[in-house]
Amino acid sequence: PQISVPMVDIFFKYPGASAEQVASLAVNPLERMISEVPGIRHVYSASARGQGMVTARFKVGEDFSESIVKVHDKLQSNLDKIPPGVSMPLVKPVGTDDVPVVTVTLWSEDEDIDDSMLRTLSLDVLQRLEEVPNSGKGFVAGGRADQIRVEVSPERLSGFGLSVDQVANTIKTANSEQSAGSVEGNNNSFNVYTGAFLKSAQDISNLVVAIRKGSPVYVRDVAWVYQAPEETRKMVSYSTGLAHDGLTPETINSPAVSIAVAKKIGSNGVTVAKNLIAKLESLKGHLIPDNVHVEITRNYGKTANDKVNELLLALFEATVAVSILCLVGLGIRAASVVIFVIPIVILM
Repeated sequence: PQISVPMVDIFFKYPGASAEQVASLAVNPLERMISEVPGIRHVYSASARGQGMVTARFKVGEDFSESIVKVHDKLQSNLDKIPPGVSMPLVKPVGTDDVPVVTVTLWSEDEDIDDSMLRTLSLDVLQRLEEVPNSGKGFVAGGRADQIRVEVSPERLSGFGLSVDQVANTIKTANSEQSAGSVEGNNNSFNVYTGAFLKSAQDISNLVVAIRKGSPVYVRDVAWVYQAPEETRKMVSYSTGLAHDGLTPETINSPAVSIAVAKKIGSNGVTVAKNLIAKLESLKGHLIPDNVHVEITRNYGKTANDKVNELLLALFEATVAVSILCLVGLGIRAASVVIFVIPIVILM
C-alpha cells in the first residue's frame, strides 16, 4: 500500500556554539516556526555542539510535494530571523519509500578478505542492483574506504621550518585542474588545461612544499605517503545464532558490509524486492566470488506479501463462516449466493 507520511529534516551549523546555545538560540525558534506550517503533526529536534537538526512530521495522507514546498516557503520567508553565525538551513525530505526494502550483507571466512575489500566489492554490487527497474536510492554500510594517507613527521617539519598547514595547502592547491582557454591554428582547435588531479600516492609524494637553501623540499621529505584503508569509524559484523542451520553463535563472527536498496515512489515493493534478489543471485560466481557469502538480512517485500496473504486468508475464512450461518439460518439458496458472490468481489 502507498502510504504518504511526509517528513522533513532541517540541518544547520552553528560553529563555536555549545549544545545549550544551539538549542536556545537556533533550534527552539526554528521549532516554533516550523510548527506553524499547516499539516504538521509533530516536530522533533536534536542539538549538539556546533550543529542542530529539526524534524517535521506531517499528518498521514498529506501530499509529499506540497509538504516540502510549505517548509521551504516558511524558511525562505523568515531568513532575516536567522541568528548571526548560523548557516543556511539544509532541507532534506524523508518518506516511507526511503526505507530500504532489501538489505544484503556480504561476509567472508577468508582471512585475506578484509572489510575494505568487501566495501569495494559492495560498491560494485550496489551499482548493478541499482540497474533493476523501479529500484530507488541505495547505500553501503560498514567497511573502510580506500584512501591516500599522509602522515607528517613533526621532527622533519621542524627541521625544514615548515608547518602542517603548508603541507595541507600544497596538496589542496595541486589537486585541481582548470581551463586556461583554447588555441587555434592550422585549421585545428585545442583546449588548454592547467594542472591535474592527484591520482596516486606517488603524485602527492612528488609535490614541492618549499625551497630551502636553493633545494626543493618534497612532501616525501616531511611525511610518509601511502595508500591504505581509512581509520575505522563504523563496524558491521555478521554473526549466527542457534536457529541458523543448527550453527552455534561461536561458529560465525566475521566482519561484514551491508548493502541497502529502497524502491521508487509508487512502485510495488514486493516485485522490486524479488527482482533485486534475482539480480543478486545472477551476480554470484560472476561479480561476487565464491569465497564471499551473501545473506539477505532484510526483505520487506516478503513481509508485505505475507501480510497480504494473511489478510486474504482471513477474508475467505470469514466468507466460509458467513456461508455456514446463512446455510443454517436461510437455506442453501441464500448460502450459495454468499459463497459465490463474496469471493468474486474480493478477487475483483
